[in-house]
Amino acid sequence: MQNPLSKTPFLTLLIPLISGIVLQYYFNIQNWSIAFFLLGAIVMLFSYLIPKDKEFRLRWLFGAGLSLFLIGIGITTSGYRQQESSFIFSDQPQTYRAIVTDTPQEKPRSVAYKVQLPDLDKQIVCYFQRDTLYNTYLMPGDEFLFKGEIQAFKNQGNPDDFDYVSYMHDKGFAGSVYIPSDSWQVTGRSSSSVITQALRCRQHILTFYQSLGFNDTEYAILSALTIGYQEALSDDLKQSFRTTGTVHVLSVSGLHVGIIYVMISFLLSFIRRNSKYYWLKPTIIIVLLWIYAFITGLPPSVIRASAMLTVFCVSEVFNRKSFSVNALYITAFFMLLISPFSLFDIGFQLSFMSVLAILYLQPRASNLLAVKNKYLRAFWQMFTLSLVAQLGTFPLCLYYFGTFPTYFFIGNLLIVPLVSLITYSVAGIFLAKLLSYIMPSLSVYLFYLPVNILKLLVGIMTSVIEFFEKLPFALIEDAYVSLFDLFLIAATIISFLLAVIYKKPRSLLVGLSSILIFFSIHLYDNLCSKPDSITVYNRRNTTEIKWNIGHQNYMIENEDRARGYKLVEIDTVKFLIISKNIWRDKQSDEKFVVDCLVLTGDNSLSLYSLTQLFSMQEVVVDASLSAKTVSRLKGECLKLNIPCYDVAQNGAYSLIF
Repeated sequence: MQNPLSKTPFLTLLIPLISGIVLQYYFNIQNWSIAFFLLGAIVMLFSYLIPKDKEFRLRWLFGAGLSLFLIGIGITTSGYRQQESSFIFSDQPQTYRAIVTDTPQEKPRSVAYKVQLPDLDKQIVCYFQRDTLYNTYLMPGDEFLFKGEIQAFKNQGNPDDFDYVSYMHDKGFAGSVYIPSDSWQVTGRSSSSVITQALRCRQHILTFYQSLGFNDTEYAILSALTIGYQEALSDDLKQSFRTTGTVHVLSVSGLHVGIIYVMISFLLSFIRRNSKYYWLKPTIIIVLLWIYAFITGLPPSVIRASAMLTVFCVSEVFNRKSFSVNALYITAFFMLLISPFSLFDIGFQLSFMSVLAILYLQPRASNLLAVKNKYLRAFWQMFTLSLVAQLGTFPLCLYYFGTFPTYFFIGNLLIVPLVSLITYSVAGIFLAKLLSYIMPSLSVYLFYLPVNILKLLVGIMTSVIEFFEKLPFALIEDAYVSLFDLFLIAATIISFLLAVIYKKPRSLLVGLSSILIFFSIHLYDNLCSKPDSITVYNRRNTTEIKWNIGHQNYMIENEDRARGYKLVEIDTVKFLIISKNIWRDKQSDEKFVVDCLVLTGDNSLSLYSLTQLFSMQEVVVDASLSAKTVSRLKGECLKLNIPCYDVAQNGAYSLIF
């Protein structure tokens, strides 16, 4: 029986590397890496010393030793990455030298720059006052000095919230700092690294786009679709793409690189396979793909896709078409070898699964229905491409986002071709730019047609997005699943695909069993009574309080805020939520006894006034109050000898009964 992994040898290398990364990430066993290295080397060496009559029976020894060695490599590279993002900074303001490593991100009150501290080999995020940069605009590669106290990243502490700390550490960042206007200065020096030059090139392209007269929406979509710059996208526009299941087109990734690949392949189709110059075709494709990766700023998603297609083009030269799937594993192997924590990046996981689904399933799915008409066949292939890509990423989307776009398959059928046409129109604009150098007097006329075609296509795209967004039940929300649920859903999908494509009815038993287990677990959870609880969330400048009694869920409503108070009683424990200072100068002969007083919303609230009317055992101040008010209330609690919980500082306040 042939080994099923024999056609994908890099998968056998990828699995132990991933195992080592996971072991170090969750269990921090870096000191044990030397044991894996030594044991792996000994086993591999022993495999060369076994007698010839036992070589076949013990042929697995070398592979086992190599796997142990690769586990050690995964542990070592992950440990090194953890050291890079570890927080080692002083708790006092210090002077640091920094180099800008990315395009700035506009925030409501500040401008965020990702920077490298070359003297410490650390990456941090610098937040500048917005008015600081009116006269000085920092470009990628620019060096500056600043004085500040670098802070560790901090989560808001809310139940089931996004783990921002782990996310930033996985990205390689060790901390952040706020820099006032008088605490920094440029040095006049600049880095000339490849990534820096790529980011500068992308910035020049953005400036070129702005000069073409696009409105804000057109500019934002164009920048995101072609070079992956998403900072100009409004939150509403992003949400529209999420609702329709087409948000993936806003991130320059395998789809965009694939479109570029198809376009270049078509232009070079005159070079026949049987020609002795056929090697020129994949060579030109590789060069142009990496030029595109360069002008997009060399983001990981484009590097992944370009690297994979590079391996695929090399396999084309050697006439190894079956090499395409292995190309994906080769790309993943070397990317994880260089950047091990890409494994935990959602973008990496989604792109890997979508490409894997396309490579394995799309050819087989398209063959399920024989379509003779070439136009209908193109439509059917596009439909199956969108379907298998969504099937491949569906479990991960539920696990991470808890959402499912209902009309994704129809939306993608319309949006993906529009993305292709927009990409070709942009190519026309750059062709017009080249011709304008030759014929500068005709530059206005050269740009007219491609720019207006591009505006028309972007307008059609936004109209399609708005149409699907307004349809009923366009987005199923709050459908989060556990990690075990994720595996059950994946097992169900794989089993049914095996049954349909490979005609294996036994696999239906696995799929049906997975469905039965899934629904049994959730039915049991729903029948079991949940403990009563109350949570005051850490939401900056707003109030969010939820409580659960039996099977009923409640939350603070607008009418409660307007009235100024809400009394919640759970298992004889009384919580009084006060959001307005309606108690000032009021007296009572007998104090109302509560267990916890929750203060929100009104910065004029005072404990001295409230203790004239209420007797409480604890005070909770939420993040909707200003820092000055919180500090004052904590001081009043200290003088009155009342325990005080600061939600903004300590995270969400939560009690389970």
